Amino acid sequence: MEIEADLIEKERALLSFEVRRSPAKLRSLLSLDFLEIGASGDFFGLDSVLDCLPQESAWSAISQDFEHRRLSSDLIQLFYRVAISRQNGLGASYSRRTSIWRKEGSDWKMVYNQGTAISPFEVQS
Repeated sequence: MEIEADLIEKERALLSFEVRRSPAKLRSLLSLDFLEIGASGDFFGLDSVLDCLPQESAWSAISQDFEHRRLSSDLIQLFYRVAISRQNGLGASYSRRTSIWRKEGSDWKMVYNQGTAISPFEVQS
């Protein structure tokens, strides 16, 4: 499997409750210097993510339209869109995301993620 396909799989895993509820699994995918700017504009580091994600309520996410570019031999940037449906009746939210993955030893870990709220789009089934 080419590395870009592997990173898309890892990116999708980060949207799953199995991974989000496990600090160990999160640590296996996120770098120690991980930073995120959420679609809300809030800024998070690794410690905040490890504290908050395992506490999240139920929702589902569909990610699609992945693109990538290699920034260097050990840095890859992904671009994609996400539709999140909340099960508490608050409706859906849509965002364009970008993440940067860095090779750390033999593993690829996410060092940066940003979400920008966008207009609704047609979700692919």
